[in-house]
Amino acid sequence: MADVRVVLQALLDAAHGVEAVMDELAAHDVGDLATTPGTFGHDDLEVVTADFCARWSYGLANLTDDGNALARGLEEAAAGYADAEQLAVDQFRWGR
Repeated sequence: MADVRVVLQALLDAAHGVEAVMDELAAHDVGDLATTPGTFGHDDLEVVTADFCARWSYGLANLTDDGNALARGLEEAAAGYADAEQLAVDQFRWGR
């Protein structure tokens, strides 16, 4: 049988780190760049920038959704390991 060691705090720290990065990314959306017509002084540049911002926002939303799902998965894994450890401790303690 393989010797597996899980550091619960490391899983939780990783989850919280991913959450912090996702929060930071969400706070810096580029949608604010294309604010009003004429901002860039060139119609084609304005169109390209608006398209870029829309695509970037879409990609950022997907990235943050995936990152948040990863963080939830890490938290759920930590909870599962903690529950299994507690069950093993209880079985040892109470002889079941």
